[in-house]
Amino acid sequence: MLQQIVFALLAVGAAPVIEAPPQCPVRYATRFVTHFADLPDQIQKDILKGGKIADPGQPFEAYDDITDPDLPRRRMVLAGHSGVKWFVWIDHGGFARHNDVFGFSQLWEKADTFRWYRDADLQGDPCIAINAFLDGVSTPEQIER
Repeated sequence: MLQQIVFALLAVGAAPVIEAPPQCPVRYATRFVTHFADLPDQIQKDILKGGKIADPGQPFEAYDDITDPDLPRRRMVLAGHSGVKWFVWIDHGGFARHNDVFGFSQLWEKADTFRWYRDADLQGDPCIAINAFLDGVSTPEQIER
């Protein structure tokens, strides 16, 4: 019976499904954030260039069938930092729904001044990507942004 209800809701384009938070074993001591607004301002601005972002667990347009044009097409799944490295896992909705993991590092400009730059833009299994970024994997072409 429950399966029939779920199928019926999906068939009529019901409200987006809210999923449970992921279990992602990060190998490094990490401080997680639960809201997009908790990320450093420069990181928020960089990610928002691609459009609005929903907070973890909030509704978003996960598929290409737009039911509410005001909902973001992307949602933050998990974010945090280990030392001076920040990562943000984004669930990118649409026809080719996929996950992106963005890694940000500090670029020192002077002794006490730095800015964030996107050091990695990884796809595939997000938990593997997060750990790979924290291990030192980067995508150098992102530095030119």
